[in-house]
Amino acid sequence: MLDQFSEELKKAREKSGVTLQQIAQKSRIDLKFIEAIDRGDFGFLPELYVKAFIKQYARNVGLDEQETLNKYDAAKRGRTIDEEEVEEIKDSQKHKPASTEQRLRSISTAPVKSFEENFQKKEETEPDNFFERLKNNRLLLGGVISGIAIILFLIIYFLFLKTSSNIVVAEKPYDQIMKENQQRYLEESNLPVAKKPTPVDSLTLKVTAIDSAWFQIRVDNSQILEFVLYPNASKTIKAATGFKVTIGNAGDTRLKLNDKSLNLSGKKKEVKYVSIDKNGLKYLEPPKNPDQE
Repeated sequence: MLDQFSEELKKAREKSGVTLQQIAQKSRIDLKFIEAIDRGDFGFLPELYVKAFIKQYARNVGLDEQETLNKYDAAKRGRTIDEEEVEEIKDSQKHKPASTEQRLRSISTAPVKSFEENFQKKEETEPDNFFERLKNNRLLLGGVISGIAIILFLIIYFLFLKTSSNIVVAEKPYDQIMKENQQRYLEESNLPVAKKPTPVDSLTLKVTAIDSAWFQIRVDNSQILEFVLYPNASKTIKAATGFKVTIGNAGDTRLKLNDKSLNLSGKKKEVKYVSIDKNGLKYLEPPKNPDQE
């Protein structure tokens, strides 16, 4: 199914007349990642980055981004969008709660039947004594009132008290999460920063890529920088207290803090999360993936 999905992307690209090089240039994504998507190879980076690159590909060839991501998710499960919709309709019908009319039909008519039997029995065995007849009438009236009370209780229970056991949990769309994160990063980066004297122990981090790599760096727990370095390219960032760095290709990345090399371990294309301050480099736990929320 993933091969079929990638073939649809490729046909859309060819129909729009856009080349792989043009997509890479407009999206600022390394050409080899665009080529991997075009040939149906989606294992080059973690799922979070693969989906972000698929969105950029779809946007540049004129496809709907969210619809393309939905088709990608369905293809991973070995289905198409049409098959997914049929399964959802079957599931919704299978778990559809009974209607109010069906519930009312299931209410027992025993109290009404009991009333008819008591009335017939009364006619057959009605005593001549006035007080006995009065006593039987009271018992009959009490049975009718009890039957009506039972019917009213059942109607109130099924209509107002009994709740459906099917609990629906709304999943936050992936696209909405990405937009909220982007907006939050823009707001944080635009916050006014009070002027402070430069600390004596100011830090300078130099990042060098042996091969293409993607980076996200939070400076002093405030400003966030996100960029791609191509082979043999470098970038220098300064901070007062430290950095939190996400590296998309740890095996082909070199780090220096104040001109002193840091020991970064990792394989080619492996993602690493590290914290860097005046004491050196420390490895961090990976953040929670939004697709698992």
